[in-house]
Amino acid sequence: MALQPVLQCFFVVCLFSTVSKGELESDASSVIQLSHSLGSRPFEPRGQINVRSLKSGSVNIQQDSSYDWKDYKEAAEANEFYHLEAFVKYNGIERTFLTSTKACLLYESQLADIITIHVDLLGNIYGVSVAAPHSQQCTGTVSEFEPNFNTTVLISYMEHGPVPDVAMYVQKVEQEKVAKERGETKDNRSFIAKYWMYIVPLVLVFMMSGASNPDQPAR
Repeated sequence: MALQPVLQCFFVVCLFSTVSKGELESDASSVIQLSHSLGSRPFEPRGQINVRSLKSGSVNIQQDSSYDWKDYKEAAEANEFYHLEAFVKYNGIERTFLTSTKACLLYESQLADIITIHVDLLGNIYGVSVAAPHSQQCTGTVSEFEPNFNTTVLISYMEHGPVPDVAMYVQKVEQEKVAKERGETKDNRSFIAKYWMYIVPLVLVFMMSGASNPDQPAR
């Protein structure tokens, strides 16, 4: 039995972010249409996420389960997956993302899920993912519950990659070069490491000379 849509608003938490919200080049509003499916069933409308601002983290979500709790129970017992399709309209671009999680995890959490919106350095949405709370482990059944989603919406900003410190490296090379020219560097290598190129030929000559002049057998 389908339930009436329920409007839920959430504060957005930024995960894994080394980029400040003010650095995003684009902050246009967007709408994410959600559809979902259990196992191999056809997709049905679930609701939508309205992203008012990525910089301020202002979003709200309106959604309807469209499935009964028994549907989730059957999918969990059959070890099927819950699929979420997100159709994103952003900056004049339309994209569709498909994400999945085990139905038993969602069932045992009583439809408490986490939807993460992934944003690149330019402020474009490049992915949407769904997950159940980490505390769920598909350990058994749960009592009957109202099939209303309790959704947390997160925004994950792309990280800057590590930048090599070229100036520090060049400075270190220059310092080592100057120290070597002044004779200030010390060679801490062992005796063999320093003079192996002289020791090895002597050892080979000694071994070869011993092999070419074997001891004469006694009469």
